[in-house]
Amino acid sequence: MAVSKTRRAFGAAAAFVGVGAAGMLMAAPANAAVTGVEITTPAGYGSVADRYGASCSYAVEVSVNNATPGDPVYYRVLDGEDVVVPGTATSKVPSGNTAGFTFAPEVPGTYTLQAIQSTGTPDWTSSAVKSTEAEVGTGINLDIPLDTGSLNIISPIPVSCIVL
Repeated sequence: MAVSKTRRAFGAAAAFVGVGAAGMLMAAPANAAVTGVEITTPAGYGSVADRYGASCSYAVEVSVNNATPGDPVYYRVLDGEDVVVPGTATSKVPSGNTAGFTFAPEVPGTYTLQAIQSTGTPDWTSSAVKSTEAEVGTGINLDIPLDTGSLNIISPIPVSCIVL
């Protein structure tokens, strides 16, 4: 018995759609994950471009692909010898698709800012860890409040740190 070309084409199309639908149903849901780590405060003015200043403070934004309630973002800073800088390991639950942290290096050097989103103890050796590097030089923090009485001093430089 001969099968018409129309029936063959229809059968092939139905099989293709069925395989595609099965693949979609069997696909695992995307886990909450960090997609990026970025220092959002400009590096500041100074003699070296793209360098941050010691004694200055910078905002860090960690982006996640889906902020699942209860899945905190873990953040830490490593020094040039891959040792966790004391006081930098922290976590918080993201707001929307971001979590904000602070980078406040105390001494010049190379730093690695790392983040991972996890339901339990973070696995810092996992490929899910995202990071960014920051070069830090000597900084002069201009954000120090001065007691000038009633005198209001406004800096002509729109930055809070000068990097030497």
